[in-house]
Amino acid sequence: MLTEEWYELEGWTQDICGIISIFTNLFLMYLILTKSPVALGSYKWLMMFTTCFELAYALVNLIAGSVSLALDSFWTVVYCACFGFSLAIIACHFVYRYGAVELDFRKKYLIGYKQLLLYVFPFFISIIWGIICWVYCGETPQRTDYLRNKMMDNYHLKIEDVGYVSSYYWPVDENGQVYPDFDSFFGTSLMWVIVGISVGSVLYFGIGCYTWISKKLESMSSQSDAIKSLQKQLFNALVVQSAIPFILMYVPIGMAFVFPMLNIELNLKYPFISLTVAIYPAIDPLPSILIIASYRKACIDMIRSLKCWGDKGKVTANNTRVDSIVMFTIDA
Repeated sequence: MLTEEWYELEGWTQDICGIISIFTNLFLMYLILTKSPVALGSYKWLMMFTTCFELAYALVNLIAGSVSLALDSFWTVVYCACFGFSLAIIACHFVYRYGAVELDFRKKYLIGYKQLLLYVFPFFISIIWGIICWVYCGETPQRTDYLRNKMMDNYHLKIEDVGYVSSYYWPVDENGQVYPDFDSFFGTSLMWVIVGISVGSVLYFGIGCYTWISKKLESMSSQSDAIKSLQKQLFNALVVQSAIPFILMYVPIGMAFVFPMLNIELNLKYPFISLTVAIYPAIDPLPSILIIASYRKACIDMIRSLKCWGDKGKVTANNTRVDSIVMFTIDA
């Protein structure tokens, strides 16, 4: 398969995954609004907030394209800023889950207006990420010259027809000497700080939440089985939802950062990063839909209703069963 043909595959994957993502996220929004247990508390709105972002990201993904063809650098920066947003929102979910089980942490950091930080922080990080891309990884004559032949050789595209964000770590001066580019290294270093904060938050609060679920829930009375069940469901969904971007986004893009910084040419015949980034928003809603019991039950009921449309009694019986679930909330 030629690189140009691979690019066509990227384009098809981008479009198909974008459409699937719109439908899966709209469906999850419906489940959150109509099938969430009342006792889910304000976590319902954080889930809705995340789903709205995933929907917006899918639309930007469709507009921007896998290599942002025929668009200026603005859309490319918006596309990159969405990645920064996703880093922050994942960390916020783990902070919330930890606060839902750790009373002292909840009282100190997540009471009242302080909850708004969970919604503001992703916007702040996305803006910072976008500024880094614009200032330190934006288009320059030197980067344009470097990419000109590569875009023509690999994709038969003129660099003037492509909007891009790029780091050129080891340019060559007029004497033919390789030197490190400050903007590329500094901008990427700032990105690594943000990635480190996100990953560190996931690990710290994730381990703390797991420890609480593993130890303290075991000592609770049998009347709290519903609490144990819902907490484990939410935590398991969160772990899977974190594994998806880690595998599909963080690792591939980390490779794209690390190897060029070390002046190692990957020279991939079939670049896979744009494929993995396109797949991410399409499958990210699935853990919540399939793992959380009330959402999974709603899916099963809908499938049964489609298969047994004429059996009204059975459909009604399936749809009227309501799970009695209680969980800790952090409402003021």
